[in-house]
Amino acid sequence: MIKPEQPRIEIDDLAAVIRESIAAQQHHNGPGLANGSSAPNPTPSPAPELKLQPDFQPRSNNRYHISDLLRYHDRAFVDNSYRAILKRPPDATEFARDLKRLRSGESNKIDLLATLRYSNEGKAKGVELDGLTVPALVRQLGHLPVIGYFVRLAIALVRLPNQVRDHREFAGYVLSQNQQIADFINVVSARMAEVSQAQSVLLRQFEQTAETFTTFERQLAEHAAETQKIEPRIQTRIDGERKLIQNQIEEIRVRTGALETRLHGAAATRLELDELYFALEDRFRGTREEIKDRFQIYLPYVQSLPVANVIDLGSGRGEWLEILKAAGVNARGVERNSFAIKQCRELGLDVVDEDFVGHLRSLPDASASAITGFHIIEHVSIDALVTLLDEVLRVLRPGGIAIFETPNPENVLVGSNFFYLDPTHKHPLPSELMEFLFDNRGFDKVEVLNLHPWDSGRVAGEGELAERFNGFFFGPMDYAILGRKSNT
Repeated sequence: MIKPEQPRIEIDDLAAVIRESIAAQQHHNGPGLANGSSAPNPTPSPAPELKLQPDFQPRSNNRYHISDLLRYHDRAFVDNSYRAILKRPPDATEFARDLKRLRSGESNKIDLLATLRYSNEGKAKGVELDGLTVPALVRQLGHLPVIGYFVRLAIALVRLPNQVRDHREFAGYVLSQNQQIADFINVVSARMAEVSQAQSVLLRQFEQTAETFTTFERQLAEHAAETQKIEPRIQTRIDGERKLIQNQIEEIRVRTGALETRLHGAAATRLELDELYFALEDRFRGTREEIKDRFQIYLPYVQSLPVANVIDLGSGRGEWLEILKAAGVNARGVERNSFAIKQCRELGLDVVDEDFVGHLRSLPDASASAITGFHIIEHVSIDALVTLLDEVLRVLRPGGIAIFETPNPENVLVGSNFFYLDPTHKHPLPSELMEFLFDNRGFDKVEVLNLHPWDSGRVAGEGELAERFNGFFFGPMDYAILGRKSNT
């Protein structure tokens, strides 16, 4: 039977495909405008907004006709029905349930409108919905045993001409929407041409900048002599830092011995170990607000995905999950520490108590758009790390992204001291090694982000030696390795 109230083309999904196509075109034209630079040309006017369904406007007199709502389809119909009859949007469970029933044919639009209007909540709201009584009664008769079959058959025969007409009208509606989409794409293509022209201007600016760098190199040569003046101070600072590092390493060894005794003691239980590690993270990791501030750098990578659902491995205290929840991104954490899980769930975050490799193995292929892990890969052996990367690549959707953050051993203080504040760390992982592993296991567009330099500890002075010293001792203390799953 033809059901014009349930279109085969889902408008919201079609719009998402268009946005993805535009994003791919921007990537093809190059990242020149993604750095925040702007061309001297006048700024192009904003792109037009594409709307495939009219906006819903609630009425102050609480009175509607069913045709006011039946003109909407799929997600928009469910959302607007709740907003009109119950004066509130549906929650996630109600939205998913009713949308599933509509799409499966288990119920139709009249069924949903009647269910909401004649529910206890709907009666309490007192919204009038003209034209609903007769169709709702007919639908109820159609559900009666035996008699319902003949009722539905009779109604189908009577409504057949109208349904054929509705089907033709719907075909015309789809064609008009396709034309609107084509017009929108043409406008966006013209805007992309403007962007390409702006990139050409930026290229010329880059060439001018290269000339400036050449001049700067000559100036560096002139300042080389000044470096000799600060070398004694630098050497004194190095000697002092070396002694400090040696003392801290000895202190770490003592603490590590005490921790190992406690961790491997016969009376130690998992709960005690969880409490110990949770306290260790609270002391050495940083405050919750500091960690959330550091994680903001990753949010644009997730929000750029067409459909964002994130799996966060080793979610810890849940700072990243909290950021994603605030941004409206669907995310689930995987954690084993019972104290961390309890804290996350008190914040209303979705966290499962599982080993992260085991959890990934339980998921189907191409089921996640992003998989993240902050300070977890340094906790596993090389065999487990390779297995983890293979599972991550399998679970990612084409075009999906993997993000892992880990301590940066190129920083001398990190590689020789701070790394060992966590006794569960296996070994440091240089960024070159992680780039190789990502490439080797099949990730595409691999990139490294150097993060969190210790600017307050830098040695005052100019010249190559001072810069190298500051780079080794106070440069980026962490880095992130990012890789994407190829679309092919």
